Amino acid sequence: MTRDIRVDVELPHPPEVVWRALTDPAALAEWMMPVEDFAPVVGRRFTVRARPMPGWDGVVHCEVTAADEPKNLAYTWRGSKMRATTTVTWTLTEPSPGHTRLLLEHNGFPGLGGAVLALMHRGGWRRMLTTRLAGLLATRSATP
Repeated sequence: MTRDIRVDVELPHPPEVVWRALTDPAALAEWMMPVEDFAPVVGRRFTVRARPMPGWDGVVHCEVTAADEPKNLAYTWRGSKMRATTTVTWTLTEPSPGHTRLLLEHNGFPGLGGAVLALMHRGGWRRMLTTRLAGLLATRSATP
């Protein structure tokens, strides 16, 4: 059995703007974590770096598995202490002009250990989307 995460938010910005925040390395470093060698190209391998914590070196290895601008982005996600590779999928839709419904699905956390990891990731993703990404987009749209 695997545990999965779903975080669904609506942002008052068009999908093209949200897509840039999901795919621009400088923007990712501001709201998510620093990335190395990222490009929204299928097959591209990249690394996400977070602050190390006890039992984890802060490195996540990823590979882009889908990229359909500005609708869908997916990549594998495997931290150094994760037993399985998980998948992060971003789906962008436009429920009304100038707004984006952003659905994050992070799937594939196996077993009891996966339940703990999913719980940890769920809180982090929710905070990143509702506070950090939303704040970055608000700041950038307010800047002429």
